[in-house]
Amino acid sequence: MRYILLVVVALLLLGCNDREKEEKIRHVRTIELVPAQATSTHNFNGIARSDVAARLSFNVSGTIRRVYIRDGQSVKEGDVIASLNDNFFKLKVNEVKSSLKQARVKLSNAESRYKRIKQLYVNRSSSLSDLDNARTTKESAKANYNAMRNRLEQAQLKLSYTKLRAPMNGSISELTIHKGENVTPAMSIASISSASSIEVPISIPGSLIDYVKEGQKCVVSFDAMKNKKYKAVVVEVSHASSQRTTTFPVVVRLIKHPKKVHPGMSASVRFNFHSDLSKNSFVIPLHALMQDEKGHYVYIVDNIINGIGTIKRTDVKRGQLTTSGIIITNGVSNNMHVLTAGMSRVHEGQKVRVNN
Repeated sequence: MRYILLVVVALLLLGCNDREKEEKIRHVRTIELVPAQATSTHNFNGIARSDVAARLSFNVSGTIRRVYIRDGQSVKEGDVIASLNDNFFKLKVNEVKSSLKQARVKLSNAESRYKRIKQLYVNRSSSLSDLDNARTTKESAKANYNAMRNRLEQAQLKLSYTKLRAPMNGSISELTIHKGENVTPAMSIASISSASSIEVPISIPGSLIDYVKEGQKCVVSFDAMKNKKYKAVVVEVSHASSQRTTTFPVVVRLIKHPKKVHPGMSASVRFNFHSDLSKNSFVIPLHALMQDEKGHYVYIVDNIINGIGTIKRTDVKRGQLTTSGIIITNGVSNNMHVLTAGMSRVHEGQKVRVNN
């Protein structure tokens, strides 16, 4: 009986030792490494504009007779914006019309004379010299008539230029003329902007221009609406910098045109640039990186079986710090389990249970 009792006590003590050993296996948290991408956020300032805009000017000189629209007013294609005093141009049209009428009469007479001389020549009642002179007179009259027709078209075209019309639907801005002012050809008097969509031109430094591609997505916010963010896409990328700067012009366009966004608003364009790293680069939390007199290292959990593995020190080479963590460029590989908590309470060779 006493022997049986000793055996039971021994078994109980053995079980307790096993449970105590089991309880000594520390639970740890790890991350499984995958190849990294570095992400950086950059903001660029710009001024919103319409995707279609034009400077308006008269094609002829003159004095402003009337201005039909106000600054900021919406117009439709063909609407008259302003007109010049057209008296001179009307006189010119009438003058050319009179000359054209005379040229038409001369041509008709020359053609009749040529037909008559030609008939006489056939009947041998007129000389070849008379026929040649009649032909020359007819051709000269025809050339003069065609020239008068062209002059009339030009005069009528200049008369039409005395009315400045909207080339498209949009809104007028920067209207700079008033009744009675004199204008010259190509003198800017207003701008017209289409309301179809909004663009924001920005300048990108040379160190980042290679990360910007047409079709790339970005986010635009406006000072007037700080809590609103709008999706946009890159529509133009110039790889030629200005002679005076080292930046490169880029244009982004809002995917949708909110009614509250207007040309001239101050805007901020945000890009998230993703740079591909080498296949041996990984990002880990900054606190998971350890350092001693030998250099930088991490603890990994190796040979994991049924959730239990062995702590192993691995020397690494650190890279740049990103918003996601610190980049590790040497010493670790894909699918390794790196310890992310309790590094000060473990040691190399210790058995631990991975609890992720």
